[in-house]
Amino acid sequence: MTRDQKVKPTGRGIVQRLKGKHGRFRGNLSGKRVEFTGRTVISPDPNLPIDQVGIPVHVAKILTFPEMVTSHNMKKLKELVMNGGYKHPGANFHIDRNTKMKSDLNYANRRRIADTLKIGDTVERHMLDGDVVLFNRQPSLHKLSIMAHKAKIVPTRTFRFNECVCTPYNADFDGDEMNIHLPQTEEARAEALHLMGVRILNYLVILTNK
Repeated sequence: MTRDQKVKPTGRGIVQRLKGKHGRFRGNLSGKRVEFTGRTVISPDPNLPIDQVGIPVHVAKILTFPEMVTSHNMKKLKELVMNGGYKHPGANFHIDRNTKMKSDLNYANRRRIADTLKIGDTVERHMLDGDVVLFNRQPSLHKLSIMAHKAKIVPTRTFRFNECVCTPYNADFDGDEMNIHLPQTEEARAEALHLMGVRILNYLVILTNK
């Protein structure tokens, strides 16, 4: 080694370990890995209202919502059970209220389960139009980086939403990816819609700026 050659550092310093996208804060602490989420590229769709987001049907068949069987939705859930997991709208799993046994509807006898479906059972159905989802673009720097939308199932491969909602997300359509999360209880759906709804948050922003 000559005198002019410099020795490169073999490790990273404390500052490099903390800052940046792959640092401890953004890479390990802020980011959480949870279930019932999807992630893909975003596309503009001016035909959708600002409170809707287009969800690819491929994603809608994987993300499920556990809906309890009642006298009001018995007929609908029987049809979803018969469709199974490969046909949308359908269902992926059935949970018996007594035994708590979980049956995969892609392999179980769907006709038998549909005929014996009873009030109190749980059917993990596909995501449907009107379901409340949380839409998020990273980095989540303020509360408007994650808002609640209503799902609209579309036969595409990307998440689609109205470009009027780009500003709070700081999103553009040059390859940006965004995340959705499907709340798993009725309480979580109600809270998301009333506390994080797009229309409500935009109304509050307008009032604040006046």
